[in-house]
Amino acid sequence: MNFRIIPYLFFLACTLLIISCSQPQPFVFKGLKSIKIEKASLGKNLFKAEFTYENPNSFSLALNKLDADIFINDEKFTHYHLDTVFNIPANAAFDLPAIMEVDLTSILKNSIDLIFNKPMKISVKGTSTLSKGMFTKTIPIEFETTQKLNLASVLSGRN
Repeated sequence: MNFRIIPYLFFLACTLLIISCSQPQPFVFKGLKSIKIEKASLGKNLFKAEFTYENPNSFSLALNKLDADIFINDEKFTHYHLDTVFNIPANAAFDLPAIMEVDLTSILKNSIDLIFNKPMKISVKGTSTLSKGMFTKTIPIEFETTQKLNLASVLSGRN
């Protein structure tokens, strides 16, 4: 075997590896699919929600962890933490569940907008840890949308 060719093969293999491993693009936040009250009280309230996202990447990913603050009309509403592994399909929309603990004061700040079904600015800011095979990367996330939240459907759990 000709050993002079080994450095060229190594260089070619490294080049192909670098080209094929592109950095994942962050998910696109599409909005709040549903929200309902699991437990209501005068202190901490438990909400169950589903957020819709889109994976703009041409490859599937595993979402290992998500840590984010959720803001409504630029006021912090709650913190969202997800540490269950979700397999995200390539170039597709997907839903992520969320169980969030919310103080009554955070709900009261937005009660007028909820009662009159006004559009509310929903923002999500934090980090997500994604993996593809043996490669793992933590990327920042920052999404924003404007959406109406119907109070009657939230209270009845019909949205």
